[in-house]
Amino acid sequence: MKNKQSAENYNYYSFFIKYSLMENYGFTAGFVSRIFEKFIPSVPDVNTFEFYLKKELERGNISNMRFNLTKLLSEPSTTARIKNDLNHAISALTSKIVTFGFDHKFHTKFKKLNIDSNCYKILLYQSSLLSEEGKVTNKEFETNLNEVCLTIYKLRENKNIIGTSLHLTIVMKNLLHYVERIKLLLDLKSDINSEKKWAYLIADYFEHEKSKNSLSKFFVSHTDLLALEIVEHTAQKGEKYVANDHKEYILFFKKGLLGGFIIAIFAFFKILLDTEISSAIPRAFLYSINYSICFIVVFLLGGIIATKQPAMTASTIAKHIDKDDDLQVDSLQAIILLVRKIARSQFISLIGNFIMALLVSCILAFLLTLLNDINPINTMKSKKLIYQVFPFSGGAFFYAAIAGIFLSLSGFISGYFDNKVKAINLASRITHNKTMSRNFSELNRKKIAYIVDKNLGVYAGNISLGFFLGSAFLISYILPINIDIRHIAFSSANVGFAILNHTFAFSTIILALLSVLFIGFINFIVSFSLTLYLVLKSRGVKINGLGQLLKLSVKDILSNPLDYLMYRKDK
Repeated sequence: MKNKQSAENYNYYSFFIKYSLMENYGFTAGFVSRIFEKFIPSVPDVNTFEFYLKKELERGNISNMRFNLTKLLSEPSTTARIKNDLNHAISALTSKIVTFGFDHKFHTKFKKLNIDSNCYKILLYQSSLLSEEGKVTNKEFETNLNEVCLTIYKLRENKNIIGTSLHLTIVMKNLLHYVERIKLLLDLKSDINSEKKWAYLIADYFEHEKSKNSLSKFFVSHTDLLALEIVEHTAQKGEKYVANDHKEYILFFKKGLLGGFIIAIFAFFKILLDTEISSAIPRAFLYSINYSICFIVVFLLGGIIATKQPAMTASTIAKHIDKDDDLQVDSLQAIILLVRKIARSQFISLIGNFIMALLVSCILAFLLTLLNDINPINTMKSKKLIYQVFPFSGGAFFYAAIAGIFLSLSGFISGYFDNKVKAINLASRITHNKTMSRNFSELNRKKIAYIVDKNLGVYAGNISLGFFLGSAFLISYILPINIDIRHIAFSSANVGFAILNHTFAFSTIILALLSVLFIGFINFIVSFSLTLYLVLKSRGVKINGLGQLLKLSVKDILSNPLDYLMYRKDK
């Protein structure tokens, strides 16, 4: 009877509400707080239901706890008090949602996207009627909560227009958690004596307590949110690198040829730098500048570097896998058709890079052979350039994978800056900046703002990739293993320069050319798969049906291999 009496006087409010605004730390404060909790765990207030649950769990009295709860709920006075705490918790969670809905920054975003936010006003009104029986039904309340969720989903869908931030991403995630919690509480309110519903809430409490101070989960959730902040932008960019018909397929080949032409020229500049500069740090800096300028020139002239796109196209696939944000694979056949389009688009771009980089480097090498006195490519250099592309003896397998990681990372950097431009409304800031207004006319400020708005992410991605590729070898001075990169387009050019400056066996040349294609395959697979994994993970993913999608994809590749290489109308 003593247990029953003490349990009767517990406060259930904090148990029902679950979430506290006081727990919304920044990353550093949250991390430090969790370390402190590991050594000195917090204890619920002694007058709360959570304290009672913890004590009963420590004693191993789970069945006794449920028995006491059942007895308590049979008493009308106790049930009325619990219902009061339940209504109070629903009102509190509702007020958190409404606060964000009425926030002027949220309101501005709603207006910009023409999103009807009237549901927040209705929610405020409905919450004021909770304590009055029959004034508002659970169904009406849940219908309006679904409208609230819809406004949040629309904000997510239009991140490429309004941008986002890590804080905004966390806020939207929390709002959806509040909605789900309210629905659970409304369900309990409809049948307050249900043992099954109480058992679910109690089990949920124990699960939450077990993981809420986990350092690893806290770190992973924040990195996932950071990835989620930018994937919509990489997905939007990725859609431009998918050929949807035969005309676009041929256009991708032509753009690949242009990209290969430019790369061959900059590959020659890199050979010159390698010949003239021996000091590691200056060489790394100049390599990086050479790569960066090359990638930017290719972009400005409308060319394509095939292996730079997988990071973008993987985000596009992830977006189509879970279009409805419901953690379900939406349309298996549609996704397989998209994978086909991406594979053949990348293949034909890659072939364009390979052919033109090889051809132009051969022409340049031939012209250099006529100028023996200034030709930087001697016999030793030619052998080195050929040796570097071999998968195992030259380390190309490992080095191509490293390049794939950098290609993926540069895609995320590009998406991050694209998002940041939108999130902080940088174009408007530039247009109305007082300092710039003293030096530039309004027309010129608008031009600058437009260029920054459209291209900052591209420049950031290209420059970062240039520095990754150009400086990677410096890591060898720190680690006990050699670190370098191999990229298909530059490797193609290097082979072209080598075979025109030294006589190699025909079998060696064929092996080198096949090795270059292998490098391209590794660049693509590593960049694509790493990005796809991170993007799916960032979307919350333990997606049901993903295994089935992989099986069907493999089966389709084996059944229709040419559809992944050449354009044929998909059936």
